[in-house]
Amino acid sequence: MLDPEEDVEAATVIEFFARMNAEGVEYAILRNYESFPKFGHDIDLTVRWDHLSKWKTIAKSCAVDHEWTALTECNHWARSSSREHCAQTLRFYMMPSEEYLEFDAFHSLLILGLPFADEDFLLHDRVWDNRGFYRINERVENLFRLLQIASLCNKSGAEEKLMRYRDRVLLFWDKVADLSAFAASTGLSDIAASLDYLRSGDFQSFRKEIDRQKRAWWIRWISARPLRGIKITFDRFADYLRLFWLSPCGFKVRVCAETEDQRRQLEQIMKQFRSTNFIHAFAASRNMRERQWVLERGGIVVDWVAEERAEVIMGPGTDQEAAIAKLLTLIVDRHPRILDRRASPK
Repeated sequence: MLDPEEDVEAATVIEFFARMNAEGVEYAILRNYESFPKFGHDIDLTVRWDHLSKWKTIAKSCAVDHEWTALTECNHWARSSSREHCAQTLRFYMMPSEEYLEFDAFHSLLILGLPFADEDFLLHDRVWDNRGFYRINERVENLFRLLQIASLCNKSGAEEKLMRYRDRVLLFWDKVADLSAFAASTGLSDIAASLDYLRSGDFQSFRKEIDRQKRAWWIRWISARPLRGIKITFDRFADYLRLFWLSPCGFKVRVCAETEDQRRQLEQIMKQFRSTNFIHAFAASRNMRERQWVLERGGIVVDWVAEERAEVIMGPGTDQEAAIAKLLTLIVDRHPRILDRRASPK
């Protein structure tokens, strides 16, 4: 039985990595491990392809031992045509407390859809952290973080994350002082010039310089491997068409809410789900661009319908807990379940 005082998320994370170490699973955390065992959102790592079955077995054993309600496997990106694009996602759900954990296993760091650092590269010189886990080499991590920072420039709501990443990457490269040599060994030979823009806070020039470097790297990579590059690029476009437009990770839910107050109640429920990471986003408007964006990111899109067509009813006299329970069922049931402790319907 669980100790009522136990932090089940932290305890599961610690045990998860301890069991992977004991079972010899080859992995490395990619980022955001500074507050281990606490992670801001999901836990990104690379896992040796041949060790994925062990990884899933360990996840199930942790879910059982720490009494999680459900463990699901998102097969959205796991079905990609190229291994470089594949990602396996395991989601732990605790109900009704709405605790949540997500582990994402990647097999490459990508630049414009091509593998910048593949699984072998990331695992070759992984670093042991005395807190009980392996992480990727800090040079690789902070080089790739420069590309992440560029993607955050001009992104609404990302200002705090942008500054946090900026401070972290500048602190590292100012201390290590060999960015030029290391970046050149990876094919990003001139990327050190971007640090001056980052130091001065000129994010527009920084982003332009990073984008220029990425394009130059892409051209050199595909020129050296034209057949493989064409296949990977074609697979990437096919994946986007299939996964984002034909079969997105998110889903639509039909809701009946006859008044503005009832709609606000639903919005508050969705915001609570988002705060606990049960969903990444939601949309209740008719804006097609917003709705597609939410579906692509695995969120919930609300369709307002009459009561006889509704899956969720927010009408007068209805139990809000029943609406929450129905939404939680839809969230969990959208993916195959590895473990499901929920009571079977009578």
